[in-house]
Amino acid sequence: MERKYIGFFLGIAAFLFILFFTDLEPGKPEVTATLAVAALMAVWWISETIPLAVTALVPLVLFPALGILDGKAVSETYINHIIFVFIGGFMMALAMEKWNLHRRIALKLLVLIGVSPGRILLGFMLATAFLSMWISNTATTMMMIPIV
Repeated sequence: MERKYIGFFLGIAAFLFILFFTDLEPGKPEVTATLAVAALMAVWWISETIPLAVTALVPLVLFPALGILDGKAVSETYINHIIFVFIGGFMMALAMEKWNLHRRIALKLLVLIGVSPGRILLGFMLATAFLSMWISNTATTMMMIPIV
């Protein structure tokens, strides 16, 4: 049997065993259910049975189904505006790298500012300040990382 199949069924077995044969805190079944979901996810992460991103979404489905948290509370932890700022910043940085915009900006700064260490630092500070006037500081940082 392949390792992925073993990990898949071992995760399900651990989940069901903890869920039905363990009671960590009598009167609070959500504590045991949370441990069962954590065990399932741990086995699936370790064995890489399914993609890690899909494994990370397991609580989004199982927490409301098992009564641990309601769907709104679970989804709020996944859909946070800060996460989207980071994703946008990473995507902009990747686009800059793909089209060599980071090299163009760095070379243009060197031509305009000069090559002494103090002037280079001043140039990057000015470029960062200029970018952060229009986009968030996090996105600016993500855009400046490929340049450095």
